Amino acid sequence: MSSTQSNPPTPIYILRGHAAAIHALQIFNQNLRLVSGDADGWIVVWDLIFKRPVAVWKAHEGAVLEVKGFVLGGGRLSEIYTHGRDHKLRVWRFRVQDEDILQKTLPVDGSDQPTASAQSQTQIQPWLVHSLPVNALNFCAFSLIFLAPDEKTQQSEERSIESDIPPSSVLFAVPNALDSGAVDLFHLPSERRICTIPTDPAVQTGMVMAAQLSRTNGSKDLHVAAAFEDGHVMVFGCRGVFNNSKPLVDTSRSWKWERLYISIPHSQPVLSIDLSPSREYFFSSSADAVLAKHPIPQIGVSSMRDTPSKSVNTKHSGQQGLRVRSDGKIFATAGWDSRVRVYSCKTMKELAVLKWHKEGCYAVAFADVPSTTALDAETSNTGTKEPEEGEKIDDGESEKGLIQRGEKEYSLAQVQRQRSLKVQNTHWIVAGSKDGKISLWDIY
Repeated sequence: MSSTQSNPPTPIYILRGHAAAIHALQIFNQNLRLVSGDADGWIVVWDLIFKRPVAVWKAHEGAVLEVKGFVLGGGRLSEIYTHGRDHKLRVWRFRVQDEDILQKTLPVDGSDQPTASAQSQTQIQPWLVHSLPVNALNFCAFSLIFLAPDEKTQQSEERSIESDIPPSSVLFAVPNALDSGAVDLFHLPSERRICTIPTDPAVQTGMVMAAQLSRTNGSKDLHVAAAFEDGHVMVFGCRGVFNNSKPLVDTSRSWKWERLYISIPHSQPVLSIDLSPSREYFFSSSADAVLAKHPIPQIGVSSMRDTPSKSVNTKHSGQQGLRVRSDGKIFATAGWDSRVRVYSCKTMKELAVLKWHKEGCYAVAFADVPSTTALDAETSNTGTKEPEEGEKIDDGESEKGLIQRGEKEYSLAQVQRQRSLKVQNTHWIVAGSKDGKISLWDIY
C-alpha cells in the first residue's frame, strides 16, 4: 500500500442505500457483485462496475445476521442465502435476465417501506426457493458448504422454475433451538436436520456465538469450529461423513462427533471466527481485545491442544466480522470504534487501519484475489485504460459504438470489458457500518 502516515488510505467509493446498520457483506460472482444485509431485514445486491443496485428486497422481518451470494450455471443464475433474526434461513434465486425487472428502490429512498410479505405482492423480488425455521437468538450466523455432485443426498430430478439448473445441495450449521450451546446441521434441498453436535455437560460455555463448517479438499471427514459466549473456542470432527453408502439425510445414519480442540483464549464473548483457505487453521475475535489463531486438527491425532497457535492483545476491544482473504495472506476485522483493521495471517501484526465511518463497523468482506494477475494484452497496454470522466463519446458515431480518444477508437463492448476486468482484479475490501453506509477500499 502506497499510503503513509501523512497520507492515510481513503475509500475508493461509498455506497449509500441502506437506512439501517449494515450487518453482513459478501463479494461474489468473480468480484462483480456485492450483497449486503441490514438491521431492518433488507438485502441489496450491488453491481460493483457501475456501483448501482441490481436487486433490492426485504428478506426478513428482523435484522439480517448473515448473507452469502453465489452464481450458478456459468453466471446465469444468482443464489442468495439470508439468515434473519426472525428465525428464518432463506434461499433466493434470480436469473441474469430478471435483473432488469427486479425492484431497485433502495431502503434509504423509500418513505413507507412495506413488510416482507406485503412487498412480495406489490414488488418484483427474487424467487424464494427455501424458508427454514432456525434459531437466531444467539446472534450466531449460519455457515455452509456445498456438496459435490456425487454426494447429493437425493436422486431428485426437480429443477428450479424456468431453469435447467438443479437445486444446490448444501450442508449448513446453525445453533440448536433448545440447547443454545449445541450446533445443528441441516441439509438442502431436503430442508431436514441431519444431526446435532451436543454440548458437553462438564464444560459450561454458554451460547454458541459463531460456527464454521470445514472440509479439506478431497477429505471424507467434516469439521466444525465453534466459539462460545464465555470465550471458549472448540473444533469438532466427524470421521467418514462423505465416505458412507447411506445418504446424509438417512435417519439411521450414525454421527459420531469427536472434540479435537478446546481452548479459552478470550475473556469476553467471541464475536466472529473465519477459516483460512487451506482449512488448516482459523482466527477468532471477541468483545475483548484479543485475536487468536487456532489449529484445525486432523481426526485421529492423539494429542489434543488446549492453547491457540498464536494470540495477540490488540488493545482494541470489540472487533467483529472477521474475514480472511482468499489468498490467506491477510485478514480484517470491523471495529466498534468505527475502524477497520487489517492484519497479517502469518504474524498477526496490524498492517493498516481504515478510518472513514463515524459510527461502529459491524461487517467486512474481501474480494477474491486471483491466483494470477495476468490480463489480456489489450488491458495490459497502458494506452487502453478505461475512459475517464469527461472524455467524449462521439454522438455522431453512436451507431458504431466508438469512443474517440486521440487517434484511437474503442468499441463500447471493449470499454465494458476493460471496466469489468478492472473491477475483477481490484483487491477490494468493503466495510459496513452502523451509519448504513458501505465503504470500498483498494489495499494490498
